[in-house]
Amino acid sequence: MVRIGGGVFPHIKEPDYLRDGQYRIDSQATPTMLNSLMYRLSYYRFTEADAGRGFDRVRRTEIGKKHFKLTHFEEVFTTHHWMVRIYKLKPSKNRLRGKNKKRTKSSTKRGKYSSSKKQEKKNPWH
Repeated sequence: MVRIGGGVFPHIKEPDYLRDGQYRIDSQATPTMLNSLMYRLSYYRFTEADAGRGFDRVRRTEIGKKHFKLTHFEEVFTTHHWMVRIYKLKPSKNRLRGKNKKRTKSSTKRGKYSSSKKQEKKNPWH
């Protein structure tokens, strides 16, 4: 995932996530790895699965950062054995949604092909 992200976003550097050439998730993991969204979504509430130890049985190691909160995501679904986890983005408190915005008279009078002002593209994610 880090390599793919680095290919798309040049500010993501793979060496920032490696310790001695390996991806570590234990106490020897880099701060970049422990604070990454990938790590946080993977290990959120992980200590609840094994009575507080935080032991990753697949990697045979105890995870490095055990107790943290998610600020922008909310857990929606996790399978019994934690193989699939689904999250949703929490709504932003300071952002107006599309229906709440007031329209001005000048924007309603302009036609579809108006050349007086260049129309902005709408963001499909809002």
